[in-house]
Amino acid sequence: MNLIEDLQNKPAVLLTLVIILISICIIVVVLIMLYRLENEKRVTRAALELKKLTNSIGAGLVHFILEDNCRILYASKGFYEVLGYDKAMAKAESKISIYDFIDSRDTTFTLDIERQLGNETIRREVKMLRKDGNLSYFLMNGNCTVRKDGRHTLSVVFVDISEMKRMQELILLEGERYRIATELSNDVLFEYHIRTDEMNHADKFGDLFGINPVMPYFRKNCEERREYIHPDDWGIYLEFCQMIASGNSMIESQYRVKNHLGEYIWCQIMGKTMYDDNKNPIRVIGKIVNVDSQKRELEALEFKATRDPLTGVYNKEVTIKKIDKFILANKDRIHMLMLVDLDDFKSINDNYGHLQGDKVLSYVIDRIKEVFSEGEIIGRIGGDEFVVFAGNITEVDEMLQKASILKRALDLTYTNELTSLKISGSIGVAIYPEAGLHYEQLMEHADQALYQVKERGKNDFMLYSTSTN
Repeated sequence: MNLIEDLQNKPAVLLTLVIILISICIIVVVLIMLYRLENEKRVTRAALELKKLTNSIGAGLVHFILEDNCRILYASKGFYEVLGYDKAMAKAESKISIYDFIDSRDTTFTLDIERQLGNETIRREVKMLRKDGNLSYFLMNGNCTVRKDGRHTLSVVFVDISEMKRMQELILLEGERYRIATELSNDVLFEYHIRTDEMNHADKFGDLFGINPVMPYFRKNCEERREYIHPDDWGIYLEFCQMIASGNSMIESQYRVKNHLGEYIWCQIMGKTMYDDNKNPIRVIGKIVNVDSQKRELEALEFKATRDPLTGVYNKEVTIKKIDKFILANKDRIHMLMLVDLDDFKSINDNYGHLQGDKVLSYVIDRIKEVFSEGEIIGRIGGDEFVVFAGNITEVDEMLQKASILKRALDLTYTNELTSLKISGSIGVAIYPEAGLHYEQLMEHADQALYQVKERGKNDFMLYSTSTN
């Protein structure tokens, strides 16, 4: 009471206080108004940014009432533009509902939205008709609010995903084309999971090879598949089993696999390694291609190009190359070249004809191939002259033994329905490196030794030496 009485007695002080309070109230009101104005500016800027964004990415913002036949309350400029309209044009054509733009064949639009009303977001793919009559795909994403009258207002963004859908369709189409192509061919797709060591083949793998297409512990249990791999290719297969998990970008191998008929066929395996975000290899995707026919054709062409057509042994050009290549790779070892000339073969051609002579040559070569393994090089270098090259000889006794074996192989009788012919051959032997460092030198000295055999009565062999010369 005393304070009030004091203020009443001092009207100047009271007036000052009133003025201060009024000033404070005015300042507060002004600050509130400024805050609201700044907030409205931010909202406006955000709305403009959203509008620019939706317009730039082929999207549009739409508000519509679900229960009022999806009547549009508001649609952004971008919504109309992405469909080829502007607001005035859409209004002139009485397009006031979402249904005025949706493909007429879409009959479940409202039902699908009603099912999502309890969700935080509403999401759906929509096909909409453009002004030019073409259909476009849109992704609708937004939320729902309930009005006072109980109806639902949806605020959604329509994003044009037509290009993405087109790419998806192209990918699916290419995948289908590839699937059909592989079904029509003998290719077998596979996927190998590096971390679990599991191999998964397409079902066709089982049909072609009679093996389970799914192979758990592919590398660990590779020994279980030995019976299906050609014995000569087993090492190649083991190398492939290890290589497939190596992380190499490309995997490729060729080996023979036994098919469901029990026949070995050539297969080419090609794979591409896939990596995770840390560049660690996670799987290999590839295919198994039946290349058996191509491989056999190639082998046939190679055989024709390298072999003597009459006897099947190497021709002269290939014989020279193979011998020189072998010597170059084994310079520190001892090798022997045996030059064979059939005794009196000219008389066989003269008396019985060249056709009969060719049969005798084939007969003799077949006999030589019986006693010499694949390790030796056998070649025809002239009409009735042949070369047998044996590499990596360990001692003189081995040389003499091989020469004796060859002499006995040539000591035979050719018999047919008309006649019986006694056959023999003379052999000149040259030893590397004493008698020469390459084919030409060895051949020259073997020929000199052969001449000595012929001079001494034929049907024998001789090793070249300086004393022989």
